[in-house]
Amino acid sequence: MKTYRAGLVGCGRIGTLWETDPPTPVTHAGALAVLSQTDLVAGASRGKEHLQAFGKRWGVEALYHDYREMFAREKLDIVSIATHPGLHRAIVEAALAEGVQGILCEKPLALSLTDADALVAACRSAGCVLSVNHSRRWDPAHRKAKEMVEAGLIGDLVALYGFCQGVKPFPAWTADEEGPLIHDAVHLFDLFRLFAGEPTAVVGTAVRRIQPFRVEDDSHAIFTFANGLSGVAMVNELTRYNRFGIEIQGTDGVILLNEDGPRWWRSVDRTDRINEPTSQIEWWQLEPEIFPALPTTSSILEALRELVQCMETGATPSSAGEDGIASLEMVMAIYESQRRGNQPVAFPLAERSSALYRLREEGHF
Repeated sequence: MKTYRAGLVGCGRIGTLWETDPPTPVTHAGALAVLSQTDLVAGASRGKEHLQAFGKRWGVEALYHDYREMFAREKLDIVSIATHPGLHRAIVEAALAEGVQGILCEKPLALSLTDADALVAACRSAGCVLSVNHSRRWDPAHRKAKEMVEAGLIGDLVALYGFCQGVKPFPAWTADEEGPLIHDAVHLFDLFRLFAGEPTAVVGTAVRRIQPFRVEDDSHAIFTFANGLSGVAMVNELTRYNRFGIEIQGTDGVILLNEDGPRWWRSVDRTDRINEPTSQIEWWQLEPEIFPALPTTSSILEALRELVQCMETGATPSSAGEDGIASLEMVMAIYESQRRGNQPVAFPLAERSSALYRLREEGHF
């Protein structure tokens, strides 16, 4: 079995700091350290404290403040990128120049579709496998829910409802670049695509109500998909609590996936009780089912294991570069709908620069 030399760029929370002891793993560094096919040999980060903590935690001596120097010296096969998204394109291009064969990049893929398009095209041209960490793509509950939907266990799909509230790590993010839409709702929009396919249009809002930053803190959006389904999203940074989840509604049942774990209800015919003299009239009702048993695994470990498999077989990752473009495009379309006075916006977007910047230029933020 071949072992691949691996390095990490970005030694913050998802890069390494959130890791448990022993590794679960829940971070890029933890997964690279645990996976038998990768050897974590180097790390790069702008901050001295985080970089030293990374080196000590994982026994890595090759520590760099300049990722370009790390790529040139270490001759890496695999790179995990866990930095601010505005840096992703430059990091990917530098890695490709030094022959990196596989990249796991944090979401969002970039801050503009221009950069996301260029990043994905560069990887494709270089023959490098790019996987975007839409982490729920590898989560057992979300995968099982997808199987259940495809098996017809909740009937025909009717609609999707998603919520993402208070999820950004306030105040420790680049506030003037990442509102809740781009920071975390990209996960939600990726799930919309997972269950409903490609969007054709969106009507949305992106407004600033409370927070003092030049980004939205409140958004509501209705997506229409090619198969006729609708997806409704509530996204905000107005609460002291955090919630993230998606409700998948079918003609014969409902699946709810959130931080409390997966749940499933099936519609049961109770019309036979209508003529019972002592009962209330009841019709079809939702009754809880036992959600199927799930394996215990780490999403980020599975993402990296799949990345290695794709490098060796030529397969496509569960969350490829095109998926990273698509979830970002859904955010930009909401911004564009706000810019047009909350009018419908069709996909694909012709304008690939940041719609957030255009909103700012026109005085919205």
